[in-house]
Amino acid sequence: MTLQSTSFWDFSSQLYDRDGISQICLQLQTEFGLDVNLLLFCYWAANFDKMPSEPEWNKILEFSKAWKNNIIQPLRNARNSLKSEFVSHSDDPKYTVLRERIKLDELAAEKLQQEFIQSCTTIAESQDSQHFSTAKALSNVSYLFSKLGIKITEEIIKKLETISAKII
Repeated sequence: MTLQSTSFWDFSSQLYDRDGISQICLQLQTEFGLDVNLLLFCYWAANFDKMPSEPEWNKILEFSKAWKNNIIQPLRNARNSLKSEFVSHSDDPKYTVLRERIKLDELAAEKLQQEFIQSCTTIAESQDSQHFSTAKALSNVSYLFSKLGIKITEEIIKKLETISAKII
């Protein structure tokens, strides 16, 4: 089933929930420090047969770097610390409740990032998606990886193609 959503948030949420996609995204995040929202953006833009312009990319990358460093990562660190460092308190529901609140804040921050990213493009909420282009997605990801200094290996290409296959 092709993803038809025009909202970046809805598209990426649907894609991320598909079998195996979250694991691939988290592996790339862990291995390369990749911002998953930027990876998912590459696929969302390809759903409109779009390659963002250099000025669009620059604005998106500048914002996303600061947002990740100042907002997302501190929330993620706090959430992960509650999970790993306070294991001895795992039977106390207050720690679990706090961890879940932080997780919701982290998701809210990621949604704000995605809304900003979408606002940087010429893709409108009302615009109809085109036929998804795997080639355009890989081109977008290649551009992103080149900007981040990530070398694309055969193993990475297989992961990226798996993501594409889940869209169509």
